[in-house]
Amino acid sequence: MKNLIIIIGTIILGVVIVNTMILGGGDASLKGAAKNVVEKGTNTINSLEIGGE
Repeated sequence: MKNLIIIIGTIILGVVIVNTMILGGGDASLKGAAKNVVEKGTNTINSLEIGGE
C-alpha cells in the first residue's frame, strides 16, 4: 500500500511539472521561451542585408 501511494504521488508530481513548465503559458514555460527565441531569430534574419540590397 505504501508503494502504491509513492507511485501515485510521483505520477501526480510529474503531471504538475509537465503542465507548469512545458505546456504552461507565459514566458516562464519552455513553450514561451522557445517562442521568444524563434521571434528574435526571425527578426535578426529579417534585419540582415543580404546581397547588398
